[in-house]
Amino acid sequence: MRKHKNRRLPKKYILFASLIALVMFAATVTVFYIVLGSYDGLGMRHAVPENSYSTEGFHREKGRIYYEDDTYTSVAGIDVSYYQKDIDWERVKAAGIDFAMIRLGYRGTHSGKLTMDSYFKDNLREAKAAGVDVGVYFFSQAQTTKEAIREARFVLRHIRGKGVTYPVAFDMEPVEGGDRITGLTVSEKTEIADAFCQVIRRNGYTPVIYGNPNWLLENLDLRYLTDYPVWLAHYTDSTDYPYSYVMWQYTQDGRVDGIRGDVDLNLYFVEKE
Repeated sequence: MRKHKNRRLPKKYILFASLIALVMFAATVTVFYIVLGSYDGLGMRHAVPENSYSTEGFHREKGRIYYEDDTYTSVAGIDVSYYQKDIDWERVKAAGIDFAMIRLGYRGTHSGKLTMDSYFKDNLREAKAAGVDVGVYFFSQAQTTKEAIREARFVLRHIRGKGVTYPVAFDMEPVEGGDRITGLTVSEKTEIADAFCQVIRRNGYTPVIYGNPNWLLENLDLRYLTDYPVWLAHYTDSTDYPYSYVMWQYTQDGRVDGIRGDVDLNLYFVEKE
């Protein structure tokens, strides 16, 4: 058999192939970066949508608040974390709870370390198995937009493909005894919230911003955050919060069969078809 000598490709072909490989690698890195998310800075200011719910639409039944008008109805929910310990989710569902916002984790108020809620995985799995819709929230103590992006990525790594259908909530609030956010300006806190929510939204989830009226009105500039719904925390039978919100945490002293002790009760507004 005749032997053939190994032929070397001309240098110009080698350089061309190397260039193509470099371009493909750069494209892959770019796509990966976009998927994880970055922060583009605050956008334009907009008028904050006003609260459109009617006072007459709210009613209380067996210790829970519901809403009904020509446009909206509501569903009942709870939010839970490590503090509720073991939960019997079958009994929770049977007690009329339709959804749960489950704490995924938090950033340490002093250490700054990102930590999973030790009950998150069990709560997520068992709530879904019982037929309870799930969303998640993360307790932020980010001091910069870079830290907020890391928090959002941390959340995304733990919810992809896990059947999270309700919102992903950004929960930043002061902590008695000291925290990492007390010295931040309104502008800085607004940018941090925006950075977290941008990344969550770009990855296909619905971000919401959690807070009580004081936090929302005094610590954030909502004119830059109108792209994101609000999860209002206001412990009252009739809130006077003036702006739009999609979810209302109306008590921290609720009782639900299947949960030992108190639990936060919520309602979620659903637009009628």
